[in-house]
Amino acid sequence: MAIRDFLLPLMSYPRPVTEAVIEAVVALCAGLASDDDGAAVKTRISALVYEIEIESGLYFEGAHAGEFLASEAKKSAASAQQLVRWFEAAVSRHAVPHRCSLERGTFYNVRGKLIEAARLHHLTVLPLRRDDEDQFDGVEGVIFESGRPVLVFPQTSVPRLATSFDNIAIAWDASRPATRAVSDAMPFLRQAKSVRVFTATDDKPLSSAQSQQFIAHLAGLGINAVHEDVKKTDSHSIGSFMEAYVASREIDLLVMGAYGHSRLREFILGGATRSILTNPPCWVLLSH
Repeated sequence: MAIRDFLLPLMSYPRPVTEAVIEAVVALCAGLASDDDGAAVKTRISALVYEIEIESGLYFEGAHAGEFLASEAKKSAASAQQLVRWFEAAVSRHAVPHRCSLERGTFYNVRGKLIEAARLHHLTVLPLRRDDEDQFDGVEGVIFESGRPVLVFPQTSVPRLATSFDNIAIAWDASRPATRAVSDAMPFLRQAKSVRVFTATDDKPLSSAQSQQFIAHLAGLGINAVHEDVKKTDSHSIGSFMEAYVASREIDLLVMGAYGHSRLREFILGGATRSILTNPPCWVLLSH
């Protein structure tokens, strides 16, 4: 089964994405057109533009608070309209099936709306800024509560992103999240020219038999993959290890499980997950 629709949330405030970010996602959708049971399938992209309503006390307090809030609200509204225009222009250039809707809400209620919207799409695409802690709450919500996979990518490296997933790497540790991620990525894996499965030997080592069983499982699904054990040296964090692996193998898409530890209904991200969300090295499909 093909991935038939992407959800692309676009926030108008405080820092809306650039036109290049929207172009990258739309170009990817155009490049993922596939055959499904002999019929051509185009991936539809649904943009959900959120015009963030500015609340008193959120960023500014003082004698000129009203003036400031009015100015920021005007900025948010203008950014939302600009995001809509950029999206409409991009999908027109690439002839991609699409929908676009504009909603208004505060930072506090957008998270819930985003999770609800993600549940109604095959995949949610989220552009991430490097080392932006403010983005974690919304991203965690979609990953851990939507029941759908999430595709993240770095805003700073947009010009270098692939427009198709020819070379895919799977970070495999035989866990439930990794298994779910492989299942969610199956439409991409079946179309890839190269699939690599790698395991960090000093992180969660697997036996040779376990690794070969997984490769045989993929082969039974029509996916010819190769496995490699890769040593993560002491000089590498898990994030830099992933980044180095992706760069050295020219990977277009990294597939991995997302890990979180529940504490009072809040998710504390696992080390590898936080590293990837802090600095994704390429397109990364995350599932939980």
